[in-house]
Amino acid sequence: MAATLLAGRALPTVTRDAVAGRTVSAEAARAAVAELLDASTDEVDAAAFLTAVAVGGATPVLVAAAVEAVLAVARPVGWTGPAVDVVGTGGDGSDSVNISTLAALVAASAGATVAKAGNRAATSPCGSADLLEALGIDIDPGERITELLAAHRFAFLFTPALHPALRRLAPVRRRLGFRTLFNLSGPLANPVPLTGRLIGTATLQDQEVLAQAALLLGHRRTWVVQGFDGVDELTTAGPARVLQVDGGTLTAFTIDPAGLPLRPAGRAELAGGDAARNAVLSRQVLGGTAPAPLLDTVLLNAAAALHLAGRADDMASALTLARNAVERGAATALADRLARASDTDRPARTTLTDRLARTRIHPTAPITSEIS
Repeated sequence: MAATLLAGRALPTVTRDAVAGRTVSAEAARAAVAELLDASTDEVDAAAFLTAVAVGGATPVLVAAAVEAVLAVARPVGWTGPAVDVVGTGGDGSDSVNISTLAALVAASAGATVAKAGNRAATSPCGSADLLEALGIDIDPGERITELLAAHRFAFLFTPALHPALRRLAPVRRRLGFRTLFNLSGPLANPVPLTGRLIGTATLQDQEVLAQAALLLGHRRTWVVQGFDGVDELTTAGPARVLQVDGGTLTAFTIDPAGLPLRPAGRAELAGGDAARNAVLSRQVLGGTAPAPLLDTVLLNAAAALHLAGRADDMASALTLARNAVERGAATALADRLARASDTDRPARTTLTDRLARTRIHPTAPITSEIS
């Protein structure tokens, strides 16, 4: 039975229907999430709705509605050129190095324009914002986002800054202690009108829901990836299932790294730590001196981003672009330029190399990717 929408009371109505397993229409879902984001909504009602959706399961309709509602009140960015994002849903429990963030930097250094959305750590020791901050890159450039995209082909879009309506729900979500609807809708809610997306998921269920939601939203050139062994990235350890959304169609295929010149990586070889540790590992990745399995995993994801950005016709060609960018120093140079461009009020801004030289672990010292 379809949900009955009561005027001005969509949130409790949809909450009850979600608990009962009844179908929620797109209209009701949009109205409910809009009420959820309204400042007048009681925290108890918000918690009840998020819990009901978590118990009943987030449907593609609910995820798409959450994306539309969040974007309707997001701060505008103003970028109208091509851009891609590389992002994961998290929740795979791997505590790996920030692969999607590094892949975004490498892809940008190889010619893609990347509007990288992200936040601080929630379930891992180091989130994308934490890493970039440790590298000296401004995580909240505000009105300078378009300037950075134009000048450097990379900008970080800090979720709390661009989605202020979600900040009010942050305490509720923390107290609930489990993943909510917004963990799924987040990767689809980049305020830049993207021309390509690489989204990693840890489970097949999340992959199906996100792909169907992207289809409902009319997204283009979107890959929703369920990595090998439940990792929310493409990995070199084994084949990944990809759901592609483009032109109103959804297709499935497999990316098998065995057909590419890549070294296999297990979870231990991708392990990271806190922001300081990950910054050192990141410097090695960007400079091409990281252990081969870790470096190749980043390059594989960067290649996917480059392909989705239209910079290469196939994954093999895209991988060559990504590897060449690292080997010629373009990835490190980009990180240094971004650090210098960040926070122009501090003219003595140091480069990535300078910052890491002062850490306890020298950036050129050999480091294993196993974290004790």
